[in-house]
Amino acid sequence: IGRRFNFSGPENPFWEIIGVAADGKYNSLGEAPQPAFYRPLLRDYSTNVTLVARVQGDPRAVLMALRREVQTLDPSLPLYNVETLTEHMSVPLFPARMAAIVLGSFGVLALVLAAIGIYGVMSYVVAGRTREIGVRMALGAERRDVLRLIVGQGMTLALIGLGIGLVIAFAAARLLTSLLYGVSPADPATFAGIALLLASVALVACYIPAQRATKVDPMVALRYE
Repeated sequence: IGRRFNFSGPENPFWEIIGVAADGKYNSLGEAPQPAFYRPLLRDYSTNVTLVARVQGDPRAVLMALRREVQTLDPSLPLYNVETLTEHMSVPLFPARMAAIVLGSFGVLALVLAAIGIYGVMSYVVAGRTREIGVRMALGAERRDVLRLIVGQGMTLALIGLGIGLVIAFAAARLLTSLLYGVSPADPATFAGIALLLASVALVACYIPAQRATKVDPMVALRYE
């Protein structure tokens, strides 16, 4: 701060640095942050000026006050394209929001299909092991032992698949960096939440067939073909 520079040639006056601003995105949300400098209007006047005001509460409630303030400074200044930041960002954020909706919909569909698949496989496995379950219960196995056996085997396979899926998701998330705002591609909270959700779905899908297996009558199961 306080240093002077000139980038337009020796015939132009120097600019003095009076503050430092962070890099920003000026053309599109997908670009990398770029450095920029702000020049005073008294030396570099432009007919199109953007006024940005940070307010407390509802921005719409202070629009009339802002208009009156500008008119007080210069009654000839026209004001147009007055909008809140949310309204202004709705257009550039539209592609990202649509992509999030589409990807989210496919994610929910994949979760439902995975739950149905796990439930179907476990139901098939339990049906094929009905005689084995009956033998175990006839020899003294308790219902909780059968429940622990089936749920444990099902969750082992589910957790192996979950681990492989997380590794693939971690690698693929870097391809979606341009669609992520305020979230890292390797955000630990997101990955932990998704892993917990998938594990919970797998647990429920394994528990229902296992619970049904504990109600098998050993004598009926021994005669099951």
